[in-house]
Amino acid sequence: MSQILHSTTDFGLNLLRQHNLNESLVFSPLSLALALSLVHLAARGETRNEIRETIASGSTEEQYEQHFSNISTSLSANNEKIEIKIANHIFQRLGFSIKPPYLASVQNLYNGGTTELDFSNKEKSAGIINEYVRETTKGSIKRIIEPHQISGGLVAVLINALYFKAKWRNPFYPQSTSKRTFYSSAASKREIDFMHARKVFRKYSENNQFEILTLPYQDETFTLSIFLPINIFDLTNLLKKLDSVTFQKLLSNSTNTFVNVAIPKFKIETESKLNEALMSLGIKTAFSNSADLGNMGNGIYVNEVFHKALIEVNESGTTAAATTNVNILVSGLRMSNRTKKPIEFIADHPFLFVLSKDNNPIFLGIYN
Repeated sequence: MSQILHSTTDFGLNLLRQHNLNESLVFSPLSLALALSLVHLAARGETRNEIRETIASGSTEEQYEQHFSNISTSLSANNEKIEIKIANHIFQRLGFSIKPPYLASVQNLYNGGTTELDFSNKEKSAGIINEYVRETTKGSIKRIIEPHQISGGLVAVLINALYFKAKWRNPFYPQSTSKRTFYSSAASKREIDFMHARKVFRKYSENNQFEILTLPYQDETFTLSIFLPINIFDLTNLLKKLDSVTFQKLLSNSTNTFVNVAIPKFKIETESKLNEALMSLGIKTAFSNSADLGNMGNGIYVNEVFHKALIEVNESGTTAAATTNVNILVSGLRMSNRTKKPIEFIADHPFLFVLSKDNNPIFLGIYN
Protein backbone atom coordinates (compact mmCIF):
# COMPACT_ATOMS: atom_id res chain seq x y z
CA MET A 1 0.00 0.00 0.00
CA SER A 2 1.39 3.37 -1.00
CA GLN A 3 3.03 5.65 1.54
CA ILE A 4 0.99 8.60 0.27
CA LEU A 5 -2.28 6.75 1.01
CA HIS A 6 -1.10 6.22 4.60
CA SER A 7 0.04 9.82 5.04
CA THR A 8 -3.14 11.35 3.58
CA THR A 9 -5.19 9.00 5.80
CA ASP A 10 -3.21 10.25 8.81
CA PHE A 11 -3.97 13.83 7.72
CA GLY A 12 -7.69 13.04 7.86
CA LEU A 13 -7.42 11.32 11.25
CA ASN A 14 -5.24 14.12 12.67
CA LEU A 15 -7.77 16.69 11.47
CA LEU A 16 -10.61 14.65 12.98
CA ARG A 17 -8.84 14.84 16.35
CA GLN A 18 -8.92 18.65 16.15
CA HIS A 19 -12.73 18.48 16.46
CA ASN A 20 -14.93 17.73 19.45
CA LEU A 21 -14.99 13.91 19.37
CA ASN A 22 -18.12 13.72 21.55
CA GLU A 23 -20.40 15.25 18.90
CA SER A 24 -21.69 14.20 15.50
CA LEU A 25 -19.60 15.72 12.73
CA VAL A 26 -18.57 15.26 9.11
CA PHE A 27 -15.83 16.75 6.98
CA SER A 28 -14.05 15.96 3.74
CA PRO A 29 -10.27 15.61 4.09
CA LEU A 30 -10.16 15.32 0.31
CA SER A 31 -11.99 18.62 -0.30
CA LEU A 32 -9.72 20.34 2.20
CA ALA A 33 -6.57 18.79 0.69
CA LEU A 34 -7.59 19.83 -2.82
CA ALA A 35 -8.27 23.41 -1.74
CA LEU A 36 -4.90 23.49 0.04
CA SER A 37 -3.30 21.98 -3.06
CA LEU A 38 -4.19 25.23 -4.84
CA VAL A 39 -2.25 27.01 -2.07
CA HIS A 40 0.60 24.47 -2.37
CA LEU A 41 0.94 25.37 -6.06
CA ALA A 42 1.11 29.04 -5.10
CA ALA A 43 3.63 28.49 -2.32
CA ARG A 44 7.41 28.34 -2.30
CA GLY A 45 10.06 27.31 0.21
CA GLU A 46 9.01 26.62 3.78
CA THR A 47 5.40 27.65 3.10
CA ARG A 48 5.16 24.94 0.44
CA ASN A 49 6.98 22.30 2.48
CA GLU A 50 4.71 22.74 5.51
CA ILE A 51 1.57 22.16 3.41
CA ARG A 52 2.97 19.06 1.72
CA GLU A 53 4.36 17.54 4.92
CA THR A 54 1.08 18.12 6.79
CA ILE A 55 -1.17 16.59 4.13
CA ALA A 56 1.11 13.91 2.62
CA SER A 57 4.14 13.49 4.85
CA GLY A 58 7.17 12.00 3.13
CA SER A 59 5.97 12.71 -0.43
CA THR A 60 7.95 14.62 -3.03
CA GLU A 61 6.40 17.64 -4.75
CA GLU A 62 5.83 15.56 -7.87
CA GLN A 63 4.22 12.68 -5.94
CA TYR A 64 1.99 15.09 -4.04
CA GLU A 65 0.73 16.93 -7.11
CA GLN A 66 0.29 13.74 -9.13
CA HIS A 67 -1.64 12.02 -6.33
CA PHE A 68 -4.24 14.77 -5.97
CA SER A 69 -4.37 15.42 -9.71
CA ASN A 70 -5.11 11.72 -10.28
CA ILE A 71 -7.85 11.66 -7.62
CA SER A 72 -9.40 14.84 -9.03
CA THR A 73 -9.37 13.38 -12.56
CA SER A 74 -10.69 10.01 -11.39
CA LEU A 75 -13.60 11.54 -9.51
CA SER A 76 -14.43 13.83 -12.44
CA ALA A 77 -14.72 10.93 -14.92
CA ASN A 78 -18.18 9.95 -16.17
CA ASN A 79 -19.75 7.31 -13.95
CA GLU A 80 -23.12 5.79 -14.75
CA LYS A 81 -23.51 4.11 -11.36
CA ILE A 82 -23.01 7.09 -9.05
CA GLU A 83 -23.32 10.86 -9.24
CA ILE A 84 -20.16 12.70 -8.28
CA LYS A 85 -18.98 16.19 -9.05
CA ILE A 86 -15.75 17.89 -8.03
CA ALA A 87 -14.78 21.45 -8.84
CA ASN A 88 -11.81 23.72 -8.09
CA HIS A 89 -12.12 27.42 -8.77
CA ILE A 90 -10.37 30.70 -8.02
CA PHE A 91 -12.34 33.90 -7.59
CA GLN A 92 -9.91 36.82 -7.84
CA ARG A 93 -10.24 40.52 -7.16
CA LEU A 94 -10.77 42.57 -10.28
CA GLY A 95 -7.43 44.19 -11.12
CA PHE A 96 -5.32 41.78 -9.02
CA SER A 97 -2.86 40.05 -11.31
CA ILE A 98 -2.33 36.33 -10.68
CA LYS A 99 0.75 34.97 -12.41
CA PRO A 100 -0.19 33.08 -15.63
CA PRO A 101 2.03 30.00 -14.94
CA TYR A 102 0.15 29.47 -11.66
CA LEU A 103 -3.25 29.62 -13.38
CA ALA A 104 -1.97 27.22 -16.05
CA SER A 105 -0.88 24.72 -13.36
CA VAL A 106 -4.25 24.97 -11.59
CA GLN A 107 -5.96 24.23 -14.91
CA ASN A 108 -3.63 21.39 -15.93
CA LEU A 109 -3.43 19.58 -12.59
CA TYR A 110 -6.84 20.23 -11.05
CA ASN A 111 -9.01 21.37 -13.97
CA GLY A 112 -9.51 24.61 -12.05
CA GLY A 113 -10.98 27.75 -13.52
CA THR A 114 -10.84 31.41 -12.54
CA THR A 115 -13.33 34.27 -12.35
CA GLU A 116 -12.65 37.97 -11.75
CA LEU A 117 -15.02 39.69 -9.32
CA ASP A 118 -15.43 43.25 -8.15
CA PHE A 119 -14.91 42.63 -4.42
CA SER A 120 -15.96 46.20 -3.65
CA ASN A 121 -19.50 44.90 -4.29
CA LYS A 122 -19.51 42.46 -1.40
CA GLU A 123 -23.10 41.28 -1.72
CA LYS A 124 -22.79 40.48 -5.42
CA SER A 125 -19.40 38.78 -5.06
CA ALA A 126 -20.58 36.58 -2.18
CA GLY A 127 -23.70 35.76 -4.19
CA ILE A 128 -21.69 34.59 -7.21
CA ILE A 129 -19.33 32.44 -5.08
CA ASN A 130 -22.23 30.90 -3.15
CA GLU A 131 -24.15 30.19 -6.36
CA TYR A 132 -21.10 28.33 -7.72
CA VAL A 133 -20.99 26.16 -4.58
CA ARG A 134 -24.77 25.69 -4.57
CA GLU A 135 -24.75 24.54 -8.19
CA THR A 136 -21.79 22.16 -7.75
CA THR A 137 -23.30 20.53 -4.63
CA LYS A 138 -26.82 20.31 -6.16
CA GLY A 139 -28.17 22.67 -3.50
CA SER A 140 -26.81 20.61 -0.58
CA ILE A 141 -24.55 23.49 0.53
CA LYS A 142 -26.10 26.88 -0.07
CA ARG A 143 -23.53 29.26 1.43
CA ILE A 144 -19.79 29.16 2.06
CA ILE A 145 -19.00 32.87 2.33
CA GLU A 146 -20.79 35.91 3.77
CA PRO A 147 -20.47 39.45 2.39
CA HIS A 148 -18.69 40.68 5.54
CA GLN A 149 -15.88 38.16 4.92
CA ILE A 150 -14.95 39.96 1.71
CA SER A 151 -12.60 42.44 3.32
CA GLY A 152 -10.67 45.29 1.74
CA GLY A 153 -7.44 43.27 1.60
CA LEU A 154 -8.96 40.15 0.04
CA VAL A 155 -7.38 39.34 -3.32
CA ALA A 156 -8.59 35.79 -4.01
CA VAL A 157 -10.98 33.08 -2.80
CA LEU A 158 -9.92 29.50 -3.59
CA ILE A 159 -12.83 27.06 -3.67
CA ASN A 160 -13.11 23.30 -3.78
CA ALA A 161 -16.62 21.87 -3.94
CA LEU A 162 -17.47 18.18 -3.89
CA TYR A 163 -20.81 16.39 -4.36
CA PHE A 164 -21.51 12.66 -4.03
CA LYS A 165 -24.77 10.75 -4.40
CA ALA A 166 -24.94 6.99 -4.75
CA LYS A 167 -27.28 4.06 -4.22
CA TRP A 168 -26.27 1.03 -2.22
CA ARG A 169 -25.40 -2.14 -4.09
CA ASN A 170 -27.71 -3.79 -1.54
CA PRO A 171 -30.38 -1.29 -0.47
CA PHE A 172 -32.13 -1.51 2.87
CA TYR A 173 -35.87 -2.15 2.79
CA PRO A 174 -37.80 0.87 4.15
CA GLN A 175 -40.36 -1.47 5.76
CA SER A 176 -37.53 -2.91 7.87
CA THR A 177 -36.70 0.51 9.34
CA SER A 178 -37.85 0.84 12.93
CA LYS A 179 -37.13 2.67 16.16
CA ARG A 180 -34.33 1.47 18.42
CA THR A 181 -32.46 2.97 21.34
CA PHE A 182 -29.20 4.76 20.54
CA TYR A 183 -26.89 5.22 23.55
CA SER A 184 -24.97 8.48 23.18
CA SER A 185 -23.34 8.11 26.58
CA ALA A 186 -23.89 6.33 29.88
CA ALA A 187 -26.27 9.14 30.83
CA SER A 188 -27.94 9.82 27.48
CA LYS A 189 -30.05 7.72 25.13
CA ARG A 190 -32.74 8.35 22.54
CA GLU A 191 -35.07 6.50 20.16
CA ILE A 192 -34.10 6.89 16.49
CA ASP A 193 -34.73 5.21 13.14
CA PHE A 194 -32.51 2.19 12.45
CA MET A 195 -32.16 0.46 9.10
CA HIS A 196 -32.03 -3.34 9.30
CA ALA A 197 -30.79 -6.22 7.16
CA ARG A 198 -30.92 -9.78 8.52
CA LYS A 199 -28.83 -12.80 7.54
CA VAL A 200 -26.90 -11.06 4.77
CA PHE A 201 -23.33 -11.22 3.53
CA ARG A 202 -21.47 -7.96 4.01
CA LYS A 203 -17.79 -6.99 4.27
CA TYR A 204 -16.73 -7.24 7.92
CA SER A 205 -13.51 -7.13 9.94
CA GLU A 206 -12.54 -6.65 13.56
CA ASN A 207 -9.68 -6.25 15.99
CA ASN A 208 -9.69 -5.92 19.78
CA GLN A 209 -10.96 -2.32 19.53
CA PHE A 210 -13.39 -2.06 16.60
CA GLU A 211 -15.86 -4.01 14.53
CA ILE A 212 -15.94 -2.69 10.96
CA LEU A 213 -18.84 -3.08 8.54
CA THR A 214 -18.25 -1.96 4.94
CA LEU A 215 -21.22 -1.27 2.65
CA PRO A 216 -20.55 -0.93 -1.09
CA TYR A 217 -22.35 1.42 -3.47
CA GLN A 218 -23.37 0.39 -6.99
CA ASP A 219 -19.87 1.38 -8.08
CA GLU A 220 -18.13 -0.91 -5.61
CA THR A 221 -14.90 1.13 -5.57
CA PHE A 222 -16.92 3.51 -3.34
CA THR A 223 -17.87 2.26 0.12
CA LEU A 224 -19.15 3.44 3.48
CA SER A 225 -17.36 1.82 6.43
CA ILE A 226 -18.54 2.01 10.04
CA PHE A 227 -15.94 1.63 12.82
CA LEU A 228 -17.97 0.52 15.83
CA PRO A 229 -16.13 0.39 19.18
CA ILE A 230 -16.32 -2.96 20.96
CA ASN A 231 -16.31 -1.14 24.30
CA ILE A 232 -19.52 0.81 24.01
CA PHE A 233 -18.44 4.34 25.06
CA ASP A 234 -14.75 4.14 24.15
CA LEU A 235 -14.82 5.96 20.79
CA THR A 236 -13.09 9.16 21.96
CA ASN A 237 -10.19 7.25 23.54
CA LEU A 238 -9.81 4.95 20.53
CA LEU A 239 -9.76 7.85 18.06
CA LYS A 240 -6.94 9.52 19.98
CA LYS A 241 -4.76 6.50 19.14
CA LEU A 242 -6.09 5.34 15.75
CA ASP A 243 -3.45 5.62 13.01
CA SER A 244 -3.44 5.02 9.27
CA VAL A 245 -1.77 1.59 9.52
CA THR A 246 -4.55 0.17 11.73
CA PHE A 247 -7.24 2.07 9.81
CA GLN A 248 -6.15 0.84 6.38
CA LYS A 249 -5.48 -2.70 7.63
CA LEU A 250 -9.02 -2.98 8.98
CA LEU A 251 -10.46 -1.75 5.66
CA SER A 252 -8.25 -4.06 3.59
CA ASN A 253 -8.83 -7.14 5.74
CA SER A 254 -12.63 -7.08 5.54
CA THR A 255 -14.19 -10.24 4.13
CA ASN A 256 -17.73 -11.24 3.20
CA THR A 257 -19.32 -12.38 6.45
CA PHE A 258 -22.78 -13.58 7.51
CA VAL A 259 -24.25 -10.70 9.57
CA ASN A 260 -27.36 -9.12 11.01
CA VAL A 261 -27.10 -5.36 10.50
CA ALA A 262 -28.74 -2.44 12.30
CA ILE A 263 -27.43 1.06 11.60
CA PRO A 264 -29.00 4.49 12.13
CA LYS A 265 -30.45 6.60 9.36
CA PHE A 266 -28.67 9.90 9.76
CA LYS A 267 -28.00 13.34 8.38
CA ILE A 268 -25.10 15.47 9.64
CA GLU A 269 -24.00 18.95 8.59
CA THR A 270 -20.84 20.57 9.93
CA GLU A 271 -19.18 23.91 9.24
CA SER A 272 -15.89 25.02 10.67
CA LYS A 273 -13.12 27.56 10.44
CA LEU A 274 -9.93 25.50 10.29
CA ASN A 275 -7.12 28.06 10.68
CA GLU A 276 -6.14 26.95 14.18
CA ALA A 277 -6.54 23.23 13.43
CA LEU A 278 -4.30 23.45 10.36
CA MET A 279 -1.73 25.56 12.19
CA SER A 280 -1.57 23.02 15.03
CA LEU A 281 -0.97 20.27 12.44
CA GLY A 282 1.97 22.17 10.96
CA ILE A 283 0.68 24.63 8.31
CA LYS A 284 1.86 27.80 10.04
CA THR A 285 3.79 30.03 7.65
CA ALA A 286 0.97 30.28 5.07
CA PHE A 287 -1.18 32.13 7.64
CA SER A 288 1.51 34.68 8.52
CA ASN A 289 3.05 37.76 6.95
CA SER A 290 6.09 35.54 6.31
CA ALA A 291 4.09 33.47 3.81
CA ASP A 292 5.66 32.98 0.40
CA LEU A 293 2.88 32.50 -2.15
CA GLY A 294 5.12 33.96 -4.82
CA ASN A 295 4.04 31.53 -7.55
CA MET A 296 0.62 33.17 -7.41
CA GLY A 297 1.46 36.78 -6.54
CA ASN A 298 3.62 38.88 -4.24
CA GLY A 299 2.94 40.01 -0.67
CA ILE A 300 -0.07 37.76 -0.01
CA TYR A 301 -0.97 35.17 2.64
CA VAL A 302 -3.81 32.85 3.67
CA ASN A 303 -6.32 34.64 5.87
CA GLU A 304 -9.09 32.10 6.49
CA VAL A 305 -9.94 28.48 5.66
CA PHE A 306 -13.65 27.61 5.90
CA HIS A 307 -15.10 24.16 5.40
CA LYS A 308 -18.69 22.91 5.17
CA ALA A 309 -19.76 19.31 4.77
CA LEU A 310 -23.01 17.35 4.76
CA ILE A 311 -23.84 13.66 4.65
CA GLU A 312 -27.20 11.87 4.56
CA VAL A 313 -27.41 8.09 4.86
CA ASN A 314 -30.75 6.35 4.27
CA GLU A 315 -32.26 3.12 2.95
CA SER A 316 -31.47 3.79 -0.71
CA GLY A 317 -27.95 5.17 -0.34
CA THR A 318 -25.93 8.25 0.55
CA THR A 319 -25.78 11.92 -0.38
CA ALA A 320 -22.70 13.86 0.69
CA ALA A 321 -21.28 17.26 -0.14
CA ALA A 322 -18.39 19.42 0.98
CA THR A 323 -16.83 22.72 0.13
CA THR A 324 -13.63 24.39 1.30
CA ASN A 325 -12.99 28.09 0.95
CA VAL A 326 -9.47 29.52 1.33
CA ASN A 327 -9.30 33.31 1.52
CA ILE A 328 -6.04 34.87 0.31
CA LEU A 329 -5.22 38.33 1.62
CA VAL A 330 -2.62 40.77 0.58
CA SER A 331 -0.09 41.09 3.47
CA GLY A 332 -0.45 42.24 6.20
CA LEU A 333 -13.67 -11.68 -0.87
CA ARG A 334 -14.10 -14.78 1.38
CA MET A 335 -17.61 -16.34 2.04
CA SER A 336 -18.68 -17.52 5.50
CA ASN A 337 -20.69 -20.66 6.03
CA ARG A 338 -24.39 -19.82 5.95
CA THR A 339 -25.10 -22.41 8.61
CA LYS A 340 -23.13 -20.34 11.15
CA LYS A 341 -24.95 -17.97 13.44
CA PRO A 342 -24.78 -14.42 11.95
CA ILE A 343 -22.57 -11.84 13.61
CA GLU A 344 -24.66 -9.10 15.20
CA PHE A 345 -23.54 -5.66 13.98
CA ILE A 346 -25.73 -3.27 15.97
CA ALA A 347 -24.50 0.35 15.67
CA ASP A 348 -26.41 1.63 18.71
CA HIS A 349 -23.56 3.65 20.22
CA PRO A 350 -21.14 6.34 18.89
CA PHE A 351 -19.10 5.29 15.86
CA LEU A 352 -16.64 6.55 13.28
CA PHE A 353 -17.62 6.41 9.59
CA VAL A 354 -15.62 6.84 6.40
CA LEU A 355 -16.85 7.21 2.83
CA SER A 356 -13.97 6.21 0.59
CA LYS A 357 -12.90 5.31 -2.92
CA ASP A 358 -10.36 2.49 -3.11
CA ASN A 359 -9.73 3.10 0.63
CA ASN A 360 -8.91 6.81 0.01
CA PRO A 361 -11.04 8.72 2.59
CA ILE A 362 -13.36 11.24 0.91
CA PHE A 363 -15.56 11.94 3.94
CA LEU A 364 -14.81 11.21 7.60
CA GLY A 365 -17.12 11.68 10.51
CA ILE A 366 -18.60 10.66 13.83
CA TYR A 367 -22.19 9.75 14.55
CA ASN A 368 -23.31 10.35 18.13
